[in-house]
Amino acid sequence: MEKFVCQIGAWKALPDISSSTQIFAVGDVHGQAQALAATLDAIGEVPRCASHRCLIFLGDLIDRGPDSLAVIDLVETAKARSCVDDVIILPGNHELMLLDALDDPMMFMGDWLDNGGDAVIQEALPNSNVIKLAAFAEIALSAIPPWFLDRMRTGPTWHQEGSLLFVHAGLNPHTETMKFLTQVRTGVYGTDHWAWIREPFLDWTGGWGPERRWRVVHGHTPAIQVLTNQDLFAQKADQLLTHGRLCLDAGAALDIPQIAWAEFHEKNYRLNLIRTQL
Repeated sequence: MEKFVCQIGAWKALPDISSSTQIFAVGDVHGQAQALAATLDAIGEVPRCASHRCLIFLGDLIDRGPDSLAVIDLVETAKARSCVDDVIILPGNHELMLLDALDDPMMFMGDWLDNGGDAVIQEALPNSNVIKLAAFAEIALSAIPPWFLDRMRTGPTWHQEGSLLFVHAGLNPHTETMKFLTQVRTGVYGTDHWAWIREPFLDWTGGWGPERRWRVVHGHTPAIQVLTNQDLFAQKADQLLTHGRLCLDAGAALDIPQIAWAEFHEKNYRLNLIRTQL
């Protein structure tokens, strides 16, 4: 069992008022179950400062890492473990690839396996010598809880609290916001999508939303690709003042046992990091 440390960042002022809700947002997990357990415990220890506490997962809970199935189990118990009133699970591109693979194995299973789904299959059926794509779908369906698949198919794809928009990958500044956010979730393999976009989102400095006052909290693109500390991570991840966005992807997709999470309340926020001990 690895030991993890929790590094809490200093409170900073939000450019705009967010919400009276005490919000916790967790970035990409990618099968790092031990790091997620430590994250949920750390959130649970944060004192309640509002009548309502909400936990938001930004997607990419699964694939690449060693324990995606354990991550799903942890998410199912996250409400009690982190002492929150609501849990919102947004889909990332990896969850969408999984759905496509299950719906049409001949067309999409290879893409999911090549992008980290093979780790999930290995968890579900170690040393498997299955070679038929349809059989991979059967293995995944038998291992992944139906509630999780249903949530990824029918649950929200983004969430807004005050001036804060939570979404997996980001927005396209050249597309009307609601049109962009309401794109279908499956059968889409392209960069111009809320679960896939990188540019021009990452470099845009012209503001977000109808009045260009929204702040986007996202994952998908690692802000850092090495095991690090909170200060160095924040230097890369916190672009709220310059770009109107905060990245909570700490590189778990690279098999780094490290997860970023943030807390928001009224006019303040802080960026935090859970990582294995060096």
